[in-house]
Amino acid sequence: MIFADNVMKHEIKRTYRYRLYPSEAQKAELARTFGCSRWVYNWALETKTKAYYQDEESLSFTDLSGRLTSKKKEEETEWLSEVSAVTLQQSLRNLNQAFTNFFEDRAEYPSFKSKKAGQTARYFGTAFDIREENGKRKLRLSKMPGLINIRWSRELPSEPSSCTVTKNAAGQYHVCFVCTEEADLLPRADGEGGDLEPVGVDLGIESLVTLSTGEKVGNPRWFENEQERLRRKQQKLSRKEKKGLGGLSNNWERQRKRVAKVHQRIQDRRKDFIEKLTTRLAHDFDVI
Repeated sequence: MIFADNVMKHEIKRTYRYRLYPSEAQKAELARTFGCSRWVYNWALETKTKAYYQDEESLSFTDLSGRLTSKKKEEETEWLSEVSAVTLQQSLRNLNQAFTNFFEDRAEYPSFKSKKAGQTARYFGTAFDIREENGKRKLRLSKMPGLINIRWSRELPSEPSSCTVTKNAAGQYHVCFVCTEEADLLPRADGEGGDLEPVGVDLGIESLVTLSTGEKVGNPRWFENEQERLRRKQQKLSRKEKKGLGGLSNNWERQRKRVAKVHQRIQDRRKDFIEKLTTRLAHDFDVI
């Protein structure tokens, strides 16, 4: 903790999320990176599981990293060398953390990743940075052609230590920067001295939450408000042919993204509302 001007502060790590707008060439490279990162995670999970149950051997992160290096030299998987090695190493770290969470009873046994779910790739160190081009700040990623456009909604408080690029089911790209910053501790809700100001929170159905103060926070019912729009778009999707000559039908894929965007809109609204509510509770009360 840091004490400056009689105000207690502490350093925290905070994530800042922004929309990304990659070009078609950059989308293709990101798709390759997502695929390789997912493949390495699934390969490492299968290798680690088989080693334990068949050979009674517990493979560490270092063991898997060494095997991954050998894997890149094999003819069948030499394509792993086409993407940034940092993202592949991060897949191994993610799996290592997943097993740590499992052994400490914080999560279920790690499961295989699907390409139908959201896609992610994490960069750190010299594998990424923010550069200026034509008066605009853009994102550089290792082995990525050109710089990627970012919509800056707010300033970063410090130099980011890592970034995670994601693609959701709606086809939207985002980047999350991890920054270290000094945070002021919130003042007590009742001022100095006296008992801490508590509040009880009861989750409900008709009301989203009911507070012990008697206040009821209404349920905006995001899904119900979008249900008719979602029904129409899903009906259009069901009428389109899923398979075409080259695999998935282009018309089906476009309509699938329209359906996914409605789901994403509901999810974003729900998340925004919850974050604003929890922020208000944290400012107004000392104990929840």
